Amino acid sequence: MAALPAAFRRNRALATARLTLAQLHQDDIEQATATTEHVFNEMRGAPLPGRIRALLGHFHRDLIALVPTATTVLDWTDRYRAEWSRP
Repeated sequence: MAALPAAFRRNRALATARLTLAQLHQDDIEQATATTEHVFNEMRGAPLPGRIRALLGHFHRDLIALVPTATTVLDWTDRYRAEWSRP
């Protein structure tokens, strides 16, 4: 990730979104939700590209399936909705 030039922020965000799914599938829920912050921060000021939205959608679905009522999940869902509806 560090080797990617600053101009490749979508690539970094996409790779980070994939990482969040891997962390989630290893049952590291806290780390996975924290890692998604890097996706949102990387894309700050720009719309989320379709592939990243799709990966975050998968993340969201899988997160809810694993721990539907955890506070972490509810907080992440609120953030996800805010980011998704951002122009």
